[in-house]
Amino acid sequence: MKLKITDFTDVEIIGNLTNHYENCTKQELLEGLMWYTDAQKFVFETHAIFENRIEGLTRYRVAATVSALSPNNRWERNKVDTITVLTAVAEGLSPDSVKVCTYNANKFKAFGCAQGSIEISAKSPKTHAFAMNVGLNSPEHITVDKWHIRACLTSPEQGVVDTVESCTPVQYRRIEALTAQVAHNLGMKGYEFQASVWVEIKRVWNR
Repeated sequence: MKLKITDFTDVEIIGNLTNHYENCTKQELLEGLMWYTDAQKFVFETHAIFENRIEGLTRYRVAATVSALSPNNRWERNKVDTITVLTAVAEGLSPDSVKVCTYNANKFKAFGCAQGSIEISAKSPKTHAFAMNVGLNSPEHITVDKWHIRACLTSPEQGVVDTVESCTPVQYRRIEALTAQVAHNLGMKGYEFQASVWVEIKRVWNR
């Protein structure tokens, strides 16, 4: 039976997250600190390139475009696809005119984000949090993906365990708040903590 978020108390989730953080190597901590720095730099520089070519373009809209293109997409390709979409929008091209390395529905969503006709709201907490992290450097929003959920529900010594990989909006807010609390206690930004744990648990699970 899969472990569920509702099976765990706040204290247990905090304990698991703390254990995963303490299991990070120095290199994993460094990678965690650098990942969002790189993403934020990409959004900042990309916005500077396109802000005069796309009316009303903001850093958040660039970040939302990145976020919309992120499902099942590697980070380096994610950046290439973001440039592709923004270039197409700047030139007045349609979504059908370009190819990206994610689902077709996400490509259309990315175009809408870039054009300003679609907003990623808090009702889509993961993509909204990611856009807030890389677009506005928000320390309180946490990108809770399947790896972060796994870290909440397991300890490093357990190894691979069958857990749920998604959560309800209410559960998301609970995990986000608990993670922000742990990060704050460690003197870290929430996204720095999340990224460090993400690198660590993938190593522990050999994925």
